[in-house]
Amino acid sequence: MARSLPLEILEQIFSYHPESLTAYACVCRQWQVAAEAFTFADLHIDSASLEDFRRIVASPHSVSRYFYIRSLYFKIILPDYSVAARSQYENQDDRDGNNKVFTQAIKGLFESLSSWPNYDGYEVLLQIYAKSPSDWQSEEDWVTRRARQQRGHAFPEQELLHRRYESSYLQLMEKVALPDVKCITSLKVMGCDALRNIAPGAVSVMVIHLPRLETINAKLRDKEKKATEMTDSLGSDFSVISWPRSLRHLQLRYEAKPPYSENCSTPLTTGPNSVCLSLYQLTQQLESVDLFQIMISPESFWPVDASNTTPFWPTLRKFVASCTYAPADGYSPLNGCLKLDKDSSPVSQHDSVEASDNQEQSQFRQLLIKNMDEVFLAAGRAAQHMPKLSLMEIDIGTFFLPDSRYSFMYDASSGTATWTTSSEFCISNEVRDAWDIAAQGHGHGHCQICMEVLSADSSLSP
Repeated sequence: MARSLPLEILEQIFSYHPESLTAYACVCRQWQVAAEAFTFADLHIDSASLEDFRRIVASPHSVSRYFYIRSLYFKIILPDYSVAARSQYENQDDRDGNNKVFTQAIKGLFESLSSWPNYDGYEVLLQIYAKSPSDWQSEEDWVTRRARQQRGHAFPEQELLHRRYESSYLQLMEKVALPDVKCITSLKVMGCDALRNIAPGAVSVMVIHLPRLETINAKLRDKEKKATEMTDSLGSDFSVISWPRSLRHLQLRYEAKPPYSENCSTPLTTGPNSVCLSLYQLTQQLESVDLFQIMISPESFWPVDASNTTPFWPTLRKFVASCTYAPADGYSPLNGCLKLDKDSSPVSQHDSVEASDNQEQSQFRQLLIKNMDEVFLAAGRAAQHMPKLSLMEIDIGTFFLPDSRYSFMYDASSGTATWTTSSEFCISNEVRDAWDIAAQGHGHGHCQICMEVLSADSSLSP
């Protein structure tokens, strides 16, 4: 009976219960082939079992296992640490040890995947994340995890929880040589939240060695950099210059969440920005872009030299960006230096600071609006050279002015540009003209401009 059913019928039957087929793979050779098409489709492996994974997939008894795999979830197991170490922040020795394990794991994975088949129709999603078994969020027992969390809140000096490693970033060690992996077409990097931080530079190195990569989805964080060092958002080691030309979809989420009460936002600066200029070049080969907390400036769309070499986005259909700005280096147009740190000097209840604060906020708002107008003008000029554009969204806010948020959406199907703001905002005639030309290029007589101001009890999504 087991051998009498055609392979196609078995696969159809197994498709109704793809999560519990391990036992059926042991019935006979034919059932094994049918079951493995499902059991190998989404594989979860870790760095400790990498050698076993390499041996099983490359087994001469089942050469087709390569082609069953569609998604590969790779967990890097970092060294564990003692109970006593839970009250201590990671030191350089801890970081060096983690980086060594991280580098060995990535190198071993890439060496294994480099031997996989390279066919145009063969596409694999690779997801990478890292944990230590001693991290509180790695506790398999929920009661134990909850107890550690409660202890961390009650006695933070004894149980640091995630604070132990929140300022550590997994780096690839110098001079590591990664082979090219041609089977990976999608890469997802989980580098924050309940997981260990993976340095943006390490992600960039991995991307360079994925020549058929089409999609990147990366969640990153860099809490070591303060506002004065965050002008380039992702750091100087995050370079997109050598990324593969095959890339079509980019989603970058930069979780700039500093410890506790420190300010966390993208500094509002003027002048060229290396990350913006790099993304400007990269987006011209993409179909979709989704950026969160990544520096957005006019250079993201239309650098100063764009008039000499007209840019072109032949395939871009969707561009979405959201960021929160702050004064760069504490800068204020009013006095040149806005003090954001707590002042230890006593303040009398009769002292008045409201007028100064209001004046500083007004000056910063003017600077913000000026910068936004330049961004919207550059975006409009760029949209004129995006023949397939369907949607563009830009959402800008600031922690310095919590009630100020400016959201922009352009719908190419209707030729409508909508600004939704929490305060009065007026675009310049240059911006209107730029979007008029863009709408005409998308088949409309002119751009329909809509200005919406939210009521006090309304809010914009971040």
